[in-house]
Amino acid sequence: MKEKLLELLETKGDLPPLSDILINLEGRINDPESDIEEISGLIQTEPVLSGRLIKLSKSVLFGGGRDEVSDLNSAIMRLGLKKVLDLAYTLELPKVFKKPKSFDHIAFWKHSLGVAYLSRTLVIHVGGSKEDVEASYLAGLMHDVGILVFDYLIPDEYGTFVRILSDSDKNLEDLELDTFGISHPELGARFVEKWWPVSKQIVASIRKHHGPLSDNIDSPGIPKFINSANQIANQNEICNGVSSYIRPMNTKLLKILKLNNDELDVYVKNTVDGVAAAEAILMG
Repeated sequence: MKEKLLELLETKGDLPPLSDILINLEGRINDPESDIEEISGLIQTEPVLSGRLIKLSKSVLFGGGRDEVSDLNSAIMRLGLKKVLDLAYTLELPKVFKKPKSFDHIAFWKHSLGVAYLSRTLVIHVGGSKEDVEASYLAGLMHDVGILVFDYLIPDEYGTFVRILSDSDKNLEDLELDTFGISHPELGARFVEKWWPVSKQIVASIRKHHGPLSDNIDSPGIPKFINSANQIANQNEICNGVSSYIRPMNTKLLKILKLNNDELDVYVKNTVDGVAAAEAILMG
């Protein structure tokens, strides 16, 4: 089955690309000569995206509440270009793949959004580099994309697989390896690396988000933060809607992240409240 999946991944011509608006935004925002008016004008060519982006910019997940935002230019000025791109990905990615029949589409994207927010929050908490802060949100948002790739490439087989998960006390990654010879982190990383124009850092984080959690917080890269955010989200009922099995949280996680229980409680509350408030916008 692994060989079949990898062949489909390489050759299937209708694998979903990123939308034109995301690719164009990536190009403009990464162009030092672009200005806010130009980027605002690009977003305004998609009126639905523009309206939802303004609404989501007011969410606690994006620092909403400090200043009133009533128009796109104000949102861009307050958030900054990178957060605007994160917002656009948040709103556009759920539309890239068709809604799966075998698991809860809304729960999946709420989990992805929660992990994205927590990942960025944890990187900021430990004083991570600007590069890591900027990459962490998108890496968290995409970390489970391999599940969608499974459902896209082999919908019947993966649907049957998901239906029997409730009877298992093993984690999703191990069950996928047993059944298909490849897990969603590896399949997702290979898909994104081949078909979507994102950084190697994000690809590596998708691939390693269930890997061992290094005790050294100063080790390079962001996979440890995606891994930690995923564990925290799952422990606080922000699950991906696919498997009911929750892997026990690493007992050293708070120590590794230099995080106390009170700080964790605040981050979790902000995530839970923010995801709940963003749900209608996210799925709109």
